[in-house]
Amino acid sequence: MGEQNLRGHMHLCILVTVLLHPVLLSPVTEQDIALLSGQSEAPHCFTRTFSDLTCYWESDELENLKTDEASNSSYGFYYYYDGEPEKECSLDKQHSTHTIYVCPFPTDDVLMYNNLYLLIKDREKTLHSSKIEVENIGLIDYPEDIRAVWMSHSNTFWVNWKAPANEFKEFFKYQIQFWPTNTSEGHRQIVETEKCFVSLVGLQAGLRYYLRVRTKPNGVDSVDGYWGHWSDVITFLTPHSADEIELQCFTSDLSQMCCNWNKALNLHSSQQLLYKYGGQEWQRCEELINRTNCLCVFNVRNESAISVLLNISETQQVKKYYQPPFWMHHVVLPPTPEFTVKQLPGAKLEINWSIPLPDLEKDLVYQIRFSQDGNTLWKTLNVPPGAQHEVLDMVPGSHYTLQMRASPSGDRLQGLWSPWSSEIHIQQPSSNGWTIILAALSLLLVPGALICIRCMFPSVCRKLKDKLWPPLPNLHRVLDTFLNEMQKQYKQSSTLYEKPMEESPQSFCLEIVCAEAQHTSRDYVQLSPPTYHNEEYWPKQDLPVLSPALNSISKNHPASDIINQTYLHMGWNQ
Repeated sequence: MGEQNLRGHMHLCILVTVLLHPVLLSPVTEQDIALLSGQSEAPHCFTRTFSDLTCYWESDELENLKTDEASNSSYGFYYYYDGEPEKECSLDKQHSTHTIYVCPFPTDDVLMYNNLYLLIKDREKTLHSSKIEVENIGLIDYPEDIRAVWMSHSNTFWVNWKAPANEFKEFFKYQIQFWPTNTSEGHRQIVETEKCFVSLVGLQAGLRYYLRVRTKPNGVDSVDGYWGHWSDVITFLTPHSADEIELQCFTSDLSQMCCNWNKALNLHSSQQLLYKYGGQEWQRCEELINRTNCLCVFNVRNESAISVLLNISETQQVKKYYQPPFWMHHVVLPPTPEFTVKQLPGAKLEINWSIPLPDLEKDLVYQIRFSQDGNTLWKTLNVPPGAQHEVLDMVPGSHYTLQMRASPSGDRLQGLWSPWSSEIHIQQPSSNGWTIILAALSLLLVPGALICIRCMFPSVCRKLKDKLWPPLPNLHRVLDTFLNEMQKQYKQSSTLYEKPMEESPQSFCLEIVCAEAQHTSRDYVQLSPPTYHNEEYWPKQDLPVLSPALNSISKNHPASDIINQTYLHMGWNQ
């Protein structure tokens, strides 16, 4: 009894709903035929609001059931509920791609949660019979007012719509199909939801997307049916990546944010940069006159992440370039260090530097790069955090070019490398000057040391001198000793000596030439061999005698003149 009373109350509610909300019946469309042709057997029935009912079949579907080909127009369509009499439905014949027979049920005869029996007759013969339930054949229209709204972060879009006008809209579910313009139909994405909104994530940046929605009873809360038609396609454009236009924001002083982008990419367009903190409203970024190196500047706060959006308005559309949220201390661009170079002895360079903002010095690391003798290849030296000077070993006599830059260390601050500083050129002195000086000092110190040693230790110097430079022998003494030894030997062996036969002494000539004479005069004199102590063993010869002419010359000129200005031509025979 309780179940029958519940069903009676439900029927009453449905009838009241139908009476209060009359529905205009819709004809069967080609889309309806395409959707239902494979869903069930003929006749195909559906309801759009659960207060209407339409059944149809194509003429070809019952060809094999006919008994008389002449009875094409004698079809009869009948229906009835349990315990109620059979009723005939007036058929409408429609001509489209196929000829169909349509039965639009009167709203008074549409009851939910009752078995509805359908009969197709040819005259008095039943060709087909089936049973349906109205609550299970819903074919719901697609939603209205579909919108895709960018969520102002990443490439996420919020899609919402209005549910179809239906008393059972709370029991519907939806499919959202979306795809970019360059995607084939087989790769379209579909998202299901039972709410009237959905969030689309992971979309590609800078692409135009198509989107459509359709409806179906969820099949859980006492209503079921088929997926309805797709809605009309709407389009939306995802924001481009900030890298495409080289959009970059940074802070150099932790108080102002500077943003730049490549304006040359869109010369003939209106450009406006917007920024916001967290979920706050977008604000315009203004251009400051005193910051000529920034296209726009805004005051920075570290209370939440910062989002930046650049709108570029063209003739027919607005392109958005979006930079994902970032924190102020993650986009620090420190100023270029100011450094000086000092040359030290031993081919060394001392480099000292400083940062205009002392608060940043402890959070920065540095790089020093240098090239030698105009070489295009740079050598880079990494300096640890907190350091403010560095000593480099250089090659003497070389020319060096140095530069320096700074970057956040990454512990508390993160960001970018500063621009390289201006080049400093250093000529390293050659080491030859020191070599010459040392050599000169050595030459001066060695003789001085020797003199000092000789004065302080004379005996030692004499002994050292005798060992290093022994005295030379007396040649005259050595020669006399030699001759004496020779003479003694001849005396001892005189008995064995046989005196050779005397030969007549040979004469020789002595020629004396005077350089001052007008003509050359030649006088020849007879010279005898010298006499020796031991005449017994040596041949005896007479002394040379000068000629009278030579004697006259010697009287007028000193002996030194004769010796210096004449020469003797002699022939000596023994």
